[in-house]
Amino acid sequence: MTSRPLAVSLICLALSSSVACSTGEARLYLPEGDAAAGRVAFEAMQCYACHEVPGETFPPPHATPPVPVPLGPEVVQKPADELAESILAPSHEIPDDLEGVQRDGRSRMGDWSEVMTVREWLDIVAYLTSL
Repeated sequence: MTSRPLAVSLICLALSSSVACSTGEARLYLPEGDAAAGRVAFEAMQCYACHEVPGETFPPPHATPPVPVPLGPEVVQKPADELAESILAPSHEIPDDLEGVQRDGRSRMGDWSEVMTVREWLDIVAYLTSL
């Protein structure tokens, strides 16, 4: 089992070892995750408390104020590396039109690096891209 500090170090290593793609943008290679395990992790971490997943049977979101980021087709059609970044660094890029997402200029999602293992992170990304 991977310890939490090692898991965070591995995530940092993965991010720092991004390679440039043909567009000149850095891209992150992600090992394949397990979508079924990702759904279990999503539920265990209660991501549904803030994020609606259309077509799923999770309890309804109950964040106050509501988080206007349903994890439907427009979000999950993003490349896996962008979804992974959104989970790991949710404050990195927040569209101006998403009211209620920010608190003091930062995402309300917070820092999951002390809670989530690298495997859970990869699995949640796999789950989201499978929707």
